[in-house]
Amino acid sequence: MRITFHGATRQVTGSAHLLEIGRSRILLDCGLFDSDRIDPASPNRQLPFDPQSLDAVVVSHAHNDHIGRLPYLVKMGYSGPIYVTPATGDICSIMLRDSARIQREDVRMAHIRHPHVESPGPLFEQHDVEWMVERLERLPYEEPREIAPGVYLTYRDSGHILGAAIVQIDYEEEGRARRFVFTGDLGRRDTGLHPNPTIVKDVDVLVTESTYGGKELEPYERLMKQLHAIVARAIRLQGKIVIPAFSLGRTQRMVYCLQELFATTKLRPIPVYVDSPLANRLTEIHRDYPDAYTPEARALMDKDPLYFGSKYVEYCQSFEDSRRLNYLRGPVIIISSSGMCEAGRIRHHLRHVVSDPENAIVIVSYQAEGTLGRKFADGVERVQILDQWYDLNAAVYVLDGFSGHADRNDLAWWYEQTGGGIEHGFIVHGEPESMDALAPVMQPFVKNPVHIPDLHESFEV
Repeated sequence: MRITFHGATRQVTGSAHLLEIGRSRILLDCGLFDSDRIDPASPNRQLPFDPQSLDAVVVSHAHNDHIGRLPYLVKMGYSGPIYVTPATGDICSIMLRDSARIQREDVRMAHIRHPHVESPGPLFEQHDVEWMVERLERLPYEEPREIAPGVYLTYRDSGHILGAAIVQIDYEEEGRARRFVFTGDLGRRDTGLHPNPTIVKDVDVLVTESTYGGKELEPYERLMKQLHAIVARAIRLQGKIVIPAFSLGRTQRMVYCLQELFATTKLRPIPVYVDSPLANRLTEIHRDYPDAYTPEARALMDKDPLYFGSKYVEYCQSFEDSRRLNYLRGPVIIISSSGMCEAGRIRHHLRHVVSDPENAIVIVSYQAEGTLGRKFADGVERVQILDQWYDLNAAVYVLDGFSGHADRNDLAWWYEQTGGGIEHGFIVHGEPESMDALAPVMQPFVKNPVHIPDLHESFEV
Protein backbone atom coordinates (compact mmCIF):
# COMPACT_ATOMS: atom_id res chain seq x y z
CA MET A 1 0.00 0.00 0.00
CA ARG A 2 1.08 3.52 -0.74
CA ILE A 3 -0.19 6.47 1.32
CA THR A 4 0.23 10.12 0.36
CA PHE A 5 -0.62 12.94 2.76
CA HIS A 6 -2.27 15.82 0.92
CA GLY A 7 -3.40 17.80 3.97
CA ALA A 8 -3.36 18.19 7.77
CA THR A 9 0.44 17.75 7.72
CA ARG A 10 2.14 19.74 10.48
CA GLN A 11 -1.14 21.63 10.77
CA VAL A 12 -4.69 20.98 11.95
CA THR A 13 -6.73 21.57 8.79
CA GLY A 14 -7.11 20.26 5.23
CA SER A 15 -7.55 16.54 5.90
CA ALA A 16 -6.93 14.56 2.69
CA HIS A 17 -4.99 11.28 2.61
CA LEU A 18 -4.71 9.15 -0.54
CA LEU A 19 -4.44 5.36 -0.26
CA GLU A 20 -3.30 3.26 -3.22
CA ILE A 21 -4.03 -0.43 -2.62
CA GLY A 22 -3.20 -2.41 -5.72
CA ARG A 23 -5.01 -0.60 -8.51
CA SER A 24 -7.55 1.00 -6.16
CA ARG A 25 -7.27 4.68 -5.19
CA ILE A 26 -9.17 5.72 -2.06
CA LEU A 27 -9.26 9.25 -0.63
CA LEU A 28 -9.75 9.67 3.13
CA ASP A 29 -11.54 12.98 3.77
CA CYS A 30 -11.39 16.12 1.64
CA GLY A 31 -11.36 18.98 4.13
CA LEU A 32 -10.82 22.71 4.03
CA PHE A 33 -7.50 24.30 4.80
CA ASP A 34 -7.45 27.35 7.06
CA SER A 35 -7.19 29.67 4.06
CA ASP A 36 -9.34 32.20 2.21
CA ARG A 37 -11.60 30.12 -0.03
CA ILE A 38 -12.03 32.90 -2.61
CA ASP A 39 -8.29 33.53 -2.91
CA PRO A 40 -7.19 32.11 -6.32
CA ALA A 41 -3.90 30.98 -4.71
CA SER A 42 -5.61 29.19 -1.82
CA PRO A 43 -4.56 25.56 -1.25
CA ASN A 44 -8.29 24.84 -1.14
CA ARG A 45 -8.32 25.25 -4.94
CA GLN A 46 -5.46 22.83 -5.52
CA LEU A 47 -6.11 19.10 -5.86
CA PRO A 48 -2.74 17.37 -6.32
CA PHE A 49 -4.44 14.27 -7.75
CA ASP A 50 -6.93 13.58 -10.51
CA PRO A 51 -10.42 13.38 -8.95
CA GLN A 52 -11.59 11.16 -11.81
CA SER A 53 -8.93 8.58 -10.93
CA LEU A 54 -10.42 7.92 -7.48
CA ASP A 55 -12.44 4.77 -6.83
CA ALA A 56 -13.94 5.87 -3.49
CA VAL A 57 -13.94 8.67 -0.93
CA VAL A 58 -14.21 7.77 2.75
CA VAL A 59 -15.24 10.49 5.22
CA SER A 60 -14.38 10.24 8.92
CA HIS A 61 -16.77 12.92 10.23
CA ALA A 62 -18.54 16.15 9.35
CA HIS A 63 -16.30 18.96 10.58
CA ASN A 64 -15.30 21.33 7.77
CA ASP A 65 -11.60 20.51 8.00
CA HIS A 66 -12.61 16.97 6.97
CA ILE A 67 -15.51 17.57 4.52
CA GLY A 68 -15.19 21.19 3.35
CA ARG A 69 -13.88 20.46 -0.17
CA LEU A 70 -16.13 17.52 -1.04
CA PRO A 71 -18.37 19.63 -3.35
CA TYR A 72 -15.26 21.02 -5.02
CA LEU A 73 -14.01 17.47 -5.57
CA VAL A 74 -17.30 16.63 -7.31
CA LYS A 75 -17.17 19.91 -9.24
CA MET A 76 -13.71 18.93 -10.53
CA GLY A 77 -14.90 15.60 -11.86
CA TYR A 78 -15.24 13.00 -9.10
CA SER A 79 -18.32 10.84 -9.74
CA GLY A 80 -17.84 7.85 -7.43
CA PRO A 81 -19.31 7.03 -4.03
CA ILE A 82 -18.65 9.09 -0.89
CA TYR A 83 -18.94 6.86 2.18
CA VAL A 84 -20.28 8.38 5.40
CA THR A 85 -22.05 7.20 8.53
CA PRO A 86 -25.80 7.97 8.48
CA ALA A 87 -25.50 10.90 10.91
CA THR A 88 -22.46 12.30 9.10
CA GLY A 89 -24.41 12.21 5.85
CA ASP A 90 -27.26 14.22 7.37
CA ILE A 91 -24.85 16.72 8.91
CA CYS A 92 -22.76 17.08 5.71
CA SER A 93 -25.81 18.15 3.76
CA ILE A 94 -26.51 21.02 6.15
CA MET A 95 -22.90 22.08 6.76
CA LEU A 96 -21.95 22.27 3.09
CA ARG A 97 -25.11 24.04 1.96
CA ASP A 98 -24.33 26.63 4.63
CA SER A 99 -20.72 26.82 3.41
CA ALA A 100 -21.85 27.51 -0.17
CA ARG A 101 -24.13 30.29 1.07
CA ILE A 102 -21.32 31.90 3.10
CA GLN A 103 -18.91 31.74 0.16
CA ARG A 104 -21.40 33.42 -2.14
CA GLU A 105 -21.81 36.19 0.44
CA ASP A 106 -18.02 36.50 0.83
CA VAL A 107 -17.67 36.98 -2.94
CA ARG A 108 -20.42 39.62 -2.94
CA MET A 109 -18.74 41.56 -0.12
CA ALA A 110 -15.33 41.28 -1.83
CA HIS A 111 -16.81 42.84 -4.98
CA ILE A 112 -18.23 45.71 -2.91
CA ARG A 113 -14.93 46.37 -1.12
CA HIS A 114 -12.71 45.90 -4.17
CA PRO A 115 -14.85 46.48 -7.27
CA HIS A 116 -11.86 46.55 -9.64
CA VAL A 117 -10.29 43.30 -8.39
CA GLU A 118 -11.38 40.19 -10.25
CA SER A 119 -12.49 37.35 -7.98
CA PRO A 120 -12.41 33.67 -8.98
CA GLY A 121 -15.83 33.18 -7.39
CA PRO A 122 -16.80 30.68 -4.70
CA LEU A 123 -14.96 27.40 -4.30
CA PHE A 124 -18.30 25.73 -5.06
CA GLU A 125 -21.97 26.61 -5.50
CA GLN A 126 -25.20 25.17 -4.14
CA HIS A 127 -25.68 22.92 -7.17
CA ASP A 128 -22.24 21.38 -6.52
CA VAL A 129 -23.40 20.54 -3.00
CA GLU A 130 -26.54 18.89 -4.37
CA TRP A 131 -24.47 16.77 -6.77
CA MET A 132 -22.24 15.80 -3.84
CA VAL A 133 -25.21 14.81 -1.70
CA GLU A 134 -26.29 12.46 -4.51
CA ARG A 135 -22.95 10.65 -4.14
CA LEU A 136 -23.31 9.93 -0.39
CA GLU A 137 -23.52 6.27 0.62
CA ARG A 138 -24.47 5.80 4.26
CA LEU A 139 -22.71 3.01 6.12
CA PRO A 140 -23.59 2.27 9.78
CA TYR A 141 -20.95 1.47 12.38
CA GLU A 142 -19.60 -2.09 12.50
CA GLU A 143 -20.95 -3.11 9.07
CA PRO A 144 -18.09 -4.03 6.68
CA ARG A 145 -18.54 -2.91 3.08
CA GLU A 146 -16.43 -3.80 0.04
CA ILE A 147 -15.54 -0.40 -1.46
CA ALA A 148 -13.02 -1.67 -4.05
CA PRO A 149 -12.05 -5.16 -5.19
CA GLY A 150 -10.83 -6.96 -2.06
CA VAL A 151 -10.87 -3.75 0.02
CA TYR A 152 -13.31 -3.58 2.96
CA LEU A 153 -14.32 -0.50 4.97
CA THR A 154 -15.64 -0.69 8.52
CA TYR A 155 -16.63 2.37 10.53
CA ARG A 156 -16.04 2.30 14.30
CA ASP A 157 -17.43 4.93 16.69
CA SER A 158 -14.69 7.47 17.53
CA GLY A 159 -16.68 9.24 20.28
CA HIS A 160 -15.72 12.67 18.88
CA ILE A 161 -19.04 14.10 17.65
CA LEU A 162 -22.29 12.65 16.39
CA GLY A 163 -21.52 10.28 13.51
CA ALA A 164 -17.74 10.54 13.84
CA ALA A 165 -15.86 7.39 12.91
CA ILE A 166 -12.56 5.63 13.08
CA VAL A 167 -11.83 4.37 9.55
CA GLN A 168 -10.79 0.71 9.38
CA ILE A 169 -9.74 -0.66 6.00
CA ASP A 170 -8.97 -4.36 5.60
CA TYR A 171 -7.33 -5.82 2.50
CA GLU A 172 -4.98 -8.59 1.40
CA GLU A 173 -1.49 -7.96 0.13
CA GLU A 174 0.87 -10.67 -1.11
CA GLY A 175 -1.33 -13.30 0.49
CA ARG A 176 -1.33 -11.59 3.87
CA ALA A 177 -4.29 -9.93 5.63
CA ARG A 178 -3.56 -6.28 6.37
CA ARG A 179 -5.41 -3.64 8.40
CA PHE A 180 -5.11 0.13 7.96
CA VAL A 181 -6.68 2.46 10.54
CA PHE A 182 -7.23 6.22 10.42
CA THR A 183 -8.42 7.54 13.78
CA GLY A 184 -10.16 10.56 12.29
CA ASP A 185 -10.68 12.72 15.37
CA LEU A 186 -10.76 10.63 18.55
CA GLY A 187 -13.03 11.72 21.38
CA ARG A 188 -12.21 11.97 25.06
CA ARG A 189 -12.98 9.22 27.55
CA ASP A 190 -15.76 9.43 30.15
CA THR A 191 -17.23 12.77 29.12
CA GLY A 192 -20.88 11.99 29.68
CA LEU A 193 -22.54 12.50 26.31
CA HIS A 194 -20.73 10.31 23.77
CA PRO A 195 -19.32 6.82 24.32
CA ASN A 196 -15.59 6.23 24.60
CA PRO A 197 -13.68 5.68 21.34
CA THR A 198 -13.94 2.13 20.03
CA ILE A 199 -10.78 0.06 20.38
CA VAL A 200 -9.38 -1.50 17.20
CA LYS A 201 -7.04 -4.50 17.41
CA ASP A 202 -4.53 -6.02 14.98
CA VAL A 203 -3.57 -2.73 13.34
CA ASP A 204 -0.75 -2.82 10.78
CA VAL A 205 -0.73 0.84 9.68
CA LEU A 206 -2.07 3.65 11.88
CA VAL A 207 -2.65 7.30 11.00
CA THR A 208 -3.57 9.30 14.10
CA GLU A 209 -4.69 12.83 14.89
CA SER A 210 -2.73 14.90 17.43
CA THR A 211 -4.75 18.04 18.20
CA TYR A 212 -4.07 17.76 21.95
CA GLY A 213 -1.17 15.34 21.65
CA GLY A 214 1.01 17.51 23.85
CA LYS A 215 -1.55 18.44 26.48
CA GLU A 216 -3.35 16.83 29.41
CA LEU A 217 -6.89 18.18 29.75
CA GLU A 218 -8.92 18.41 32.92
CA PRO A 219 -11.07 15.35 33.74
CA TYR A 220 -14.80 15.72 33.19
CA GLU A 221 -15.70 15.78 36.89
CA ARG A 222 -13.36 18.70 37.55
CA LEU A 223 -14.63 20.57 34.50
CA MET A 224 -18.19 20.25 35.78
CA LYS A 225 -17.14 21.61 39.17
CA GLN A 226 -15.52 24.58 37.46
CA LEU A 227 -18.63 25.16 35.35
CA HIS A 228 -20.71 24.99 38.54
CA ALA A 229 -18.56 27.74 40.10
CA ILE A 230 -18.83 29.94 36.99
CA VAL A 231 -22.63 29.67 36.91
CA ALA A 232 -22.85 30.26 40.68
CA ARG A 233 -20.75 33.42 40.23
CA ALA A 234 -23.10 34.67 37.50
CA ILE A 235 -26.10 34.08 39.78
CA ARG A 236 -24.40 35.91 42.64
CA LEU A 237 -23.32 38.90 40.49
CA GLN A 238 -26.37 38.88 38.20
CA GLY A 239 -23.95 38.63 35.30
CA LYS A 240 -23.91 37.11 31.84
CA ILE A 241 -21.94 34.09 30.64
CA VAL A 242 -21.02 33.98 26.95
CA ILE A 243 -19.75 30.68 25.55
CA PRO A 244 -18.31 30.69 22.01
CA ALA A 245 -19.04 27.25 20.59
CA PHE A 246 -18.85 25.50 17.25
CA SER A 247 -22.32 24.87 15.84
CA LEU A 248 -21.54 21.20 15.39
CA GLY A 249 -20.68 19.17 18.46
CA ARG A 250 -19.59 21.74 21.00
CA THR A 251 -22.93 23.57 21.17
CA GLN A 252 -24.83 20.35 21.81
CA ARG A 253 -22.24 19.18 24.35
CA MET A 254 -22.46 22.42 26.35
CA VAL A 255 -26.26 22.34 26.37
CA TYR A 256 -26.08 18.79 27.69
CA CYS A 257 -23.48 19.72 30.34
CA LEU A 258 -25.71 22.54 31.59
CA GLN A 259 -28.69 20.17 31.66
CA GLU A 260 -26.61 17.75 33.72
CA LEU A 261 -25.43 20.54 36.02
CA PHE A 262 -28.94 21.77 36.79
CA ALA A 263 -30.33 18.23 37.16
CA THR A 264 -27.66 16.83 39.49
CA THR A 265 -26.75 19.79 41.73
CA LYS A 266 -28.63 22.27 43.90
CA LEU A 267 -27.70 25.08 41.53
CA ARG A 268 -30.70 27.14 40.48
CA PRO A 269 -31.36 26.79 36.72
CA ILE A 270 -30.91 30.03 34.78
CA PRO A 271 -31.94 30.82 31.19
CA VAL A 272 -29.74 29.31 28.47
CA TYR A 273 -29.96 30.80 24.97
CA VAL A 274 -28.49 29.10 21.91
CA ASP A 275 -27.95 31.75 19.25
CA SER A 276 -26.85 30.11 16.02
CA PRO A 277 -29.19 29.28 13.14
CA LEU A 278 -26.81 26.55 11.97
CA ALA A 279 -26.60 25.04 15.46
CA ASN A 280 -30.40 24.99 15.60
CA ARG A 281 -30.61 22.87 12.43
CA LEU A 282 -27.80 20.59 13.57
CA THR A 283 -29.43 20.07 16.96
CA GLU A 284 -32.51 18.77 15.18
CA ILE A 285 -30.31 16.10 13.59
CA HIS A 286 -28.85 15.24 17.02
CA ARG A 287 -32.38 14.54 18.22
CA ASP A 288 -32.81 11.99 15.42
CA TYR A 289 -30.06 9.74 16.81
CA PRO A 290 -30.82 9.00 20.49
CA ASP A 291 -28.88 5.71 20.33
CA ALA A 292 -25.67 7.69 19.71
CA TYR A 293 -25.42 8.78 23.36
CA THR A 294 -24.40 6.99 26.54
CA PRO A 295 -27.17 5.33 28.60
CA GLU A 296 -26.54 7.91 31.36
CA ALA A 297 -26.97 10.81 28.93
CA ARG A 298 -30.14 9.31 27.51
CA ALA A 299 -31.60 8.79 30.99
CA LEU A 300 -30.99 12.45 31.82
CA MET A 301 -32.30 13.82 28.52
CA ASP A 302 -35.35 11.53 28.61
CA LYS A 303 -36.60 13.61 31.55
CA ASP A 304 -37.31 16.51 29.17
CA PRO A 305 -39.76 16.45 26.28
CA LEU A 306 -36.97 17.30 23.83
CA TYR A 307 -33.34 16.16 23.66
CA PHE A 308 -30.96 19.13 24.08
CA GLY A 309 -33.87 21.23 25.24
CA SER A 310 -35.91 22.04 28.33
CA LYS A 311 -37.98 24.81 29.82
CA TYR A 312 -34.86 26.91 30.47
CA VAL A 313 -33.14 26.34 27.07
CA GLU A 314 -34.29 28.56 24.19
CA TYR A 315 -33.06 28.41 20.61
CA CYS A 316 -33.00 31.83 18.92
CA GLN A 317 -34.35 31.84 15.40
CA SER A 318 -34.35 35.38 14.05
CA PHE A 319 -31.86 38.21 14.12
CA GLU A 320 -34.30 40.09 16.35
CA ASP A 321 -34.18 37.21 18.84
CA SER A 322 -30.41 37.54 18.80
CA ARG A 323 -30.42 41.31 19.35
CA ARG A 324 -32.83 40.96 22.25
CA LEU A 325 -30.24 38.93 24.17
CA ASN A 326 -27.93 41.93 24.39
CA TYR A 327 -30.47 43.80 26.50
CA LEU A 328 -31.39 41.00 28.89
CA ARG A 329 -30.32 41.29 32.50
CA GLY A 330 -28.33 38.49 34.08
CA PRO A 331 -27.98 35.86 35.20
CA VAL A 332 -28.13 34.35 31.74
CA ILE A 333 -26.01 32.03 29.56
CA ILE A 334 -25.54 32.66 25.82
CA ILE A 335 -24.03 29.95 23.61
CA SER A 336 -23.21 31.22 20.13
CA SER A 337 -20.93 30.60 17.16
CA SER A 338 -18.39 30.76 15.76
CA GLY A 339 -16.31 28.73 18.18
CA MET A 340 -13.13 30.76 17.60
CA CYS A 341 -15.02 34.09 17.63
CA GLU A 342 -13.95 34.91 14.08
CA ALA A 343 -17.43 35.26 12.56
CA GLY A 344 -21.11 34.92 13.31
CA ARG A 345 -23.33 36.29 16.06
CA ILE A 346 -20.87 35.57 18.88
CA ARG A 347 -18.96 38.79 18.15
CA HIS A 348 -22.02 40.93 18.84
CA HIS A 349 -22.56 39.23 22.19
CA LEU A 350 -18.89 39.52 23.13
CA ARG A 351 -18.74 43.27 22.59
CA HIS A 352 -21.71 43.69 24.92
CA VAL A 353 -20.13 41.74 27.78
CA VAL A 354 -16.37 42.11 27.36
CA SER A 355 -15.82 45.25 29.43
CA ASP A 356 -18.00 44.41 32.45
CA PRO A 357 -16.16 42.51 35.23
CA GLU A 358 -19.44 40.93 36.40
CA ASN A 359 -19.68 39.00 33.12
CA ALA A 360 -17.75 35.92 32.04
CA ILE A 361 -16.43 34.48 28.78
CA VAL A 362 -15.93 30.72 28.82
CA ILE A 363 -13.60 29.16 26.23
CA VAL A 364 -14.52 25.50 25.74
CA SER A 365 -12.66 24.44 22.61
CA TYR A 366 -9.43 24.59 20.67
CA GLN A 367 -8.50 28.12 19.57
CA ALA A 368 -6.19 28.48 16.57
CA GLU A 369 -3.31 30.90 16.75
CA GLY A 370 -4.24 34.44 15.67
CA THR A 371 -7.99 34.08 16.28
CA LEU A 372 -10.02 36.34 18.56
CA GLY A 373 -10.81 33.31 20.72
CA ARG A 374 -7.08 32.66 21.16
CA LYS A 375 -6.61 36.26 22.33
CA PHE A 376 -9.25 35.75 25.02
CA ALA A 377 -7.61 32.50 26.06
CA ASP A 378 -4.20 34.19 26.24
CA GLY A 379 -5.58 36.93 28.53
CA VAL A 380 -4.80 40.05 26.49
CA GLU A 381 -5.78 43.40 28.02
CA ARG A 382 -7.60 44.83 24.98
CA VAL A 383 -9.37 43.14 22.08
CA GLN A 384 -10.66 44.33 18.72
CA ILE A 385 -14.21 43.20 17.97
CA LEU A 386 -15.98 44.30 14.78
CA ASP A 387 -13.41 47.05 14.11
CA GLN A 388 -13.71 48.53 17.60
CA TRP A 389 -11.35 48.19 20.58
CA TYR A 390 -12.54 47.13 24.04
CA ASP A 391 -10.91 46.65 27.43
CA LEU A 392 -11.09 43.01 28.47
CA ASN A 393 -12.52 43.27 31.98
CA ALA A 394 -14.87 40.28 31.91
CA ALA A 395 -13.62 37.15 33.64
CA VAL A 396 -12.22 34.64 31.15
CA TYR A 397 -12.24 30.92 31.91
CA VAL A 398 -10.49 28.39 29.67
CA LEU A 399 -12.20 25.01 29.98
CA ASP A 400 -10.79 23.40 26.84
CA GLY A 401 -11.26 20.01 28.47
CA PHE A 402 -14.80 20.20 27.10
CA SER A 403 -13.21 19.71 23.70
CA GLY A 404 -14.29 16.69 21.72
CA HIS A 405 -10.64 15.81 21.05
CA ALA A 406 -8.69 13.17 22.95
CA ASP A 407 -5.80 14.55 24.98
CA ARG A 408 -2.33 13.06 25.42
CA ASN A 409 -3.53 10.53 28.04
CA ASP A 410 -6.58 9.50 26.00
CA LEU A 411 -4.43 8.91 22.93
CA ALA A 412 -1.87 6.90 24.92
CA TRP A 413 -4.71 4.81 26.38
CA TRP A 414 -6.14 4.10 22.91
CA TYR A 415 -2.76 3.12 21.43
CA GLU A 416 -2.15 0.75 24.35
CA GLN A 417 -5.53 -0.92 23.91
CA THR A 418 -4.72 -1.80 20.30
CA GLY A 419 -2.28 -4.36 21.70
CA GLY A 420 0.74 -2.78 20.02
CA GLY A 421 2.48 -4.51 17.16
CA ILE A 422 1.66 -1.67 14.76
CA GLU A 423 4.14 -1.76 11.89
CA HIS A 424 3.90 1.87 10.72
CA GLY A 425 2.56 4.95 12.49
CA PHE A 426 1.90 8.45 11.16
CA ILE A 427 0.89 11.61 13.01
CA VAL A 428 -1.30 14.26 11.37
CA HIS A 429 -3.94 16.85 12.37
CA GLY A 430 -2.11 18.98 14.92
CA GLU A 431 0.21 21.90 15.41
CA PRO A 432 3.89 20.91 15.09
CA GLU A 433 4.47 21.10 18.87
CA SER A 434 1.60 18.67 19.51
CA MET A 435 2.90 16.23 16.92
CA ASP A 436 6.43 16.34 18.31
CA ALA A 437 5.09 15.73 21.82
CA LEU A 438 2.90 12.81 20.74
CA ALA A 439 5.53 10.91 18.75
CA PRO A 440 7.37 9.46 21.80
CA VAL A 441 3.99 8.54 23.36
CA MET A 442 3.03 6.57 20.25
CA GLN A 443 6.43 5.03 19.51
CA PRO A 444 6.34 2.16 22.09
CA PHE A 445 3.38 0.66 20.22
CA VAL A 446 4.92 0.99 16.73
CA LYS A 447 7.71 -1.26 15.40
CA ASN A 448 9.21 1.25 12.94
CA PRO A 449 10.00 4.94 13.62
CA VAL A 450 6.86 7.08 13.87
CA HIS A 451 6.61 9.55 10.98
CA ILE A 452 5.35 13.13 10.96
CA PRO A 453 4.81 13.54 7.20
CA ASP A 454 5.29 16.67 5.13
CA LEU A 455 2.66 17.92 2.70
CA HIS A 456 2.32 15.58 -0.33
CA GLU A 457 4.87 13.14 1.12
CA SER A 458 4.33 9.48 0.16
CA PHE A 459 5.17 6.24 1.94
CA GLU A 460 5.18 2.60 0.88
CA VAL A 461 3.95 0.51 3.82
